Amino acid sequence: MADSVGSLPWGTQWDLIRAADPTVDWATVHVTLGLQAGRAGGRSAVNRYFGTCRELPGNRLELGPFGMTMMAGPPEAMAAETVYQGLLEQVRGFRVGDDELVLVDESGLELLAFAPSVDPA
Repeated sequence: MADSVGSLPWGTQWDLIRAADPTVDWATVHVTLGLQAGRAGGRSAVNRYFGTCRELPGNRLELGPFGMTMMAGPPEAMAAETVYQGLLEQVRGFRVGDDELVLVDESGLELLAFAPSVDPA
């Protein structure tokens, strides 16, 4: 992936492909992120989440606060959802390339990586 400096890809939908917590088998849950003009949201394993997204100079990023629907699901999926939401809270920046969006923490370490969604609905 060729990282770029510039703006977030507004109007796009992404599928989670990696996360910085090895306790979850991320291949078994469907997690998405959509970016729409100052808003972010998607599916986090069981529930839908929604909130604000503010891009700052230098590929910095402010996410949230987030709201969420309140459905219950299988214990493993609910645990994955909790981990994902915790990682989202740590996001402070991003890198974007042709085929990947990476959200990073304050020190630039990768927290969450997404590929363009195959099902943008």
